[in-house]
Amino acid sequence: MINFDYWYVFPAAIFTCIFATSSGFSGAVLFQPFFYFVLKVPIANSIATGIATETIGMTGGAIGYARMGYHDVGVWKRLFPWAIAGVLVGFFFFVKLPALPLKGLVGLSMVLVSIIQFISLQRKLSDNFDPNSIKRWSPVALIAGAFSATTGTGVAEMSQPLIEHVGRVPTKRANATAILLEATADWLITILNIKLGNIRYDILIFSVSGVLIGSQIGPRIAPYLPDRILKTVFAICVGLIGIFYIWSYGKTLF
Repeated sequence: MINFDYWYVFPAAIFTCIFATSSGFSGAVLFQPFFYFVLKVPIANSIATGIATETIGMTGGAIGYARMGYHDVGVWKRLFPWAIAGVLVGFFFFVKLPALPLKGLVGLSMVLVSIIQFISLQRKLSDNFDPNSIKRWSPVALIAGAFSATTGTGVAEMSQPLIEHVGRVPTKRANATAILLEATADWLITILNIKLGNIRYDILIFSVSGVLIGSQIGPRIAPYLPDRILKTVFAICVGLIGIFYIWSYGKTLF
């Protein structure tokens, strides 16, 4: 029987997924703090449920972008093995880390993601697109995969600037490719979390229902949205959430 106590997660999930899939970022970076701070779900469960929600949302977004022909499959093939290896490393730490250090790590990862986005905003894009130039920086995807498995954020947030600025892939195409990479890596993380029983299905039923809708809207409106504004808003929001996590973690130490 469905528990409607979390009905409001449904509209929140629609909005979050539209923002994430239209701008090239993962939804878990926003879902996870919502589950943790608002719904008071334990940190490990909030991360796992956020990633499970994101898995469906990013998969829907990836399908939408595939229909539009936006993916750079060559770049995805180069980064995917590194991301999967990172997921396996990160999941090991996710299982082993106690809740308190995990909270601090989530905060640090969010601040790092925010800084990366602000730096990318200052860099001017080259018109000389060369996806092969991403080869020597491919190990970054390993770090991104490890962060995603451990904290719920990393693959899309770190890969998008890598694809766009190092690979010199056009912004919309970089966004779509980062979402595809996130979606495929997320399936492994979610399967592992299902096996460990970390997912809150009473929340997931509403969040997944929302992202199924949002993931179809985001790719369609993406061509009409200003990338710079989306990235700026995202970087500010994630940075503030990360600082709050670190502050909350610091309070428990002193």
